[in-house]
Amino acid sequence: MPHPLFERHRELLSRAVQAIHERSYWSAFPESASPKVYGEGSAEAGKAAFDKLIGQRFPLTQPATVGDVAGERSPFGLPLGVTYPKPDIDGLFAAVSRAHDQWKKADPETWVGVCLETLVRINKASFEIANAVMHTTGQAFVMAFQAGGPHAQDRGLEAVAYAWDEMRRVPAEATWEKPQPKGDPVTGYEIMLRIKTTLAGKPSQ
Repeated sequence: MPHPLFERHRELLSRAVQAIHERSYWSAFPESASPKVYGEGSAEAGKAAFDKLIGQRFPLTQPATVGDVAGERSPFGLPLGVTYPKPDIDGLFAAVSRAHDQWKKADPETWVGVCLETLVRINKASFEIANAVMHTTGQAFVMAFQAGGPHAQDRGLEAVAYAWDEMRRVPAEATWEKPQPKGDPVTGYEIMLRIKTTLAGKPSQ
């Protein structure tokens, strides 16, 4: 049964896959920062969310940190005063390895559903992100909104669509069999078992 997040974004994914097959222009995330597109008050709410970060420790939870880093100043003259957790690289890779053990047990629908939900949530924070991009790169607001928001989100969606398009070509389950001149076909499992017993120095059954 497909993951609920996969079902929630199935139409979005289907349209993205259609676009990569047609090699045609399509954008899931509008690049216009107009309130007619993103709703009245969206820009103000995004600016307010950004302002709350000024002079604060960035609320990023990481499994391995070794202190904080700070010192950013906006090219527009605003002292940002934001501190970030400094990662312990070895600790982070160890955490990635632990998470991977669980993540690989999921199925493609789960992987894709989680990625799509992530992109949709990021899109809703586009105005907050735009302010952050503007004050850390020096880009004008509209460029910061487009490049740091919808354009990046569209590229993320494109990557997910290509990954899904390839993964769905591979059967989720299959039984490999090799026909024999006499008797029943031999399965891949039986061959692997023979190899395993031979390497272990035991006669195969």
